[in-house]
Amino acid sequence: MESNWELNHIGLVARDWNKPLDYYQSVAAGVSVGPQPVYLDLVGGGPVTFYSYGKPRTAGSQPRLYRFLDKDCQIGSLQLELTQNDSVEVEGINHICFNVPDIKGETAKLVEKGCEVILSFEQDDTIIENYLDTREFGSLILSLRCPQRKWEKAWKAHNLAHPLLSDWRFYGVGVAVRDLDKAVGYYQSLGIAALGPEIMLDSSALEGGSVSGTTVRARTRTAQIGPVAYEFVQPLDGEAVYRESLGSRGEGVSDLAFTVDDLERETAKLDERAVPVVLSGKPQTGSAFAYFDTRESGGNIMIRLLQAE
Repeated sequence: MESNWELNHIGLVARDWNKPLDYYQSVAAGVSVGPQPVYLDLVGGGPVTFYSYGKPRTAGSQPRLYRFLDKDCQIGSLQLELTQNDSVEVEGINHICFNVPDIKGETAKLVEKGCEVILSFEQDDTIIENYLDTREFGSLILSLRCPQRKWEKAWKAHNLAHPLLSDWRFYGVGVAVRDLDKAVGYYQSLGIAALGPEIMLDSSALEGGSVSGTTVRARTRTAQIGPVAYEFVQPLDGEAVYRESLGSRGEGVSDLAFTVDDLERETAKLDERAVPVVLSGKPQTGSAFAYFDTRESGGNIMIRLLQAE
């Protein structure tokens, strides 16, 4: 695995992108930072050509030119990219994007492993971004971008300086899967993940634990891809959190996880804004945590906060 991959953003698709954007602002979890100022001829470079499965999308006889259309929400240190598709069957996280030093080389490695390039964007004969199909287990697309340009770095730094931004530090994603062994085996086969040991999540064994619904038991294992933890979870018993996620949307990202300096204080803030806790407690090993139910308005995903050690 290459340790020099950098997280660019996490992509969420919604039927109405204003709904999660407004929601995260209303509970003081995130702030709107507008569309990304990237790939536009206004900031240098020509227009972007859009390719689907290796073939240029055409308008008549000309390749389709692409302008980035999104809204972005800064949640702590995480840039959440919101795209709108009013016909999407299931709202939620559909891709994670990394900046890599050698986009051609990293793409070639994954193609050799059987991943197909499903979308690609080129500007001035340079690959800007490739979307690789890694949805076999966990239903997550991997997106690779070229290194950040000067103006993109400046935009991100400006967002992080927003006076209303929380100090949450992005940790990773919780991914509900039906077969833990197959999911982690798949990511291991791609050669991009460092795997941690298997850990049992048992709500009945949590110190000071609370759960909305029945007792939760699940197998978990974390794959580290660059700076992002993919925590794969196979539910065994109980209806809360991951089993509900599998039932409502199938395999995929069920939560965004952040570390915080004071979990009790952050929990109290969200409680004041009527954001309910679904599961919380302190395991015998590891950090205290709390899952907050932001699914209805937050794009079918929860927020998980972890006490920083």
